[in-house]
Amino acid sequence: MKYCPQCQKQYTEVWITFCSDDGTILVDTDLNQSSSSSQRPPYAPPIYDQPNWRSPDPNAPGSWIPSEPGRTPAPSPVWQPPPPPAYPRQPNQGLAIASMLVGLIGLFVGTFCFGPIPGVLALILGLVALSQIKKAPNINGGKPFAIIGIVAGSLSVLIYGVIIFFAVIGRIFS
Repeated sequence: MKYCPQCQKQYTEVWITFCSDDGTILVDTDLNQSSSSSQRPPYAPPIYDQPNWRSPDPNAPGSWIPSEPGRTPAPSPVWQPPPPPAYPRQPNQGLAIASMLVGLIGLFVGTFCFGPIPGVLALILGLVALSQIKKAPNINGGKPFAIIGIVAGSLSVLIYGVIIFFAVIGRIFS
């Protein structure tokens, strides 16, 4: 059995070596001695030399808390997880992709169904997308899509113009 020489608390566990109340090193007791005797075993160090894990006076000089008068210690910060890594932002390609899609639709379907409207719309969207990419390349992207949209829209308008040209010439000569 072990006991704490400061608070006289007894411990029956063999593996405990420090007092759970004040952090003092525990002392083994003999079976012949009673726990209430005031004699300490000869091998135990004096009480005032035993190390403590906690200071009895937190405001004492050399303790964990600064002892300046009128100054209260800053509270210890609460642990927080680190912020997530900053992922690079992908450039906005919406306008350029819209130009490409409208240009391809105008090239393959629009010439026979919608007239020159998809081609003109693809030209406008592609030119606006290229202008935005030139002004802010880190925010806007998709230059190849915008170029494909401009080319497809131009071909769509050109094909529709050729069809109208031959229709007008056919009416004139017939």
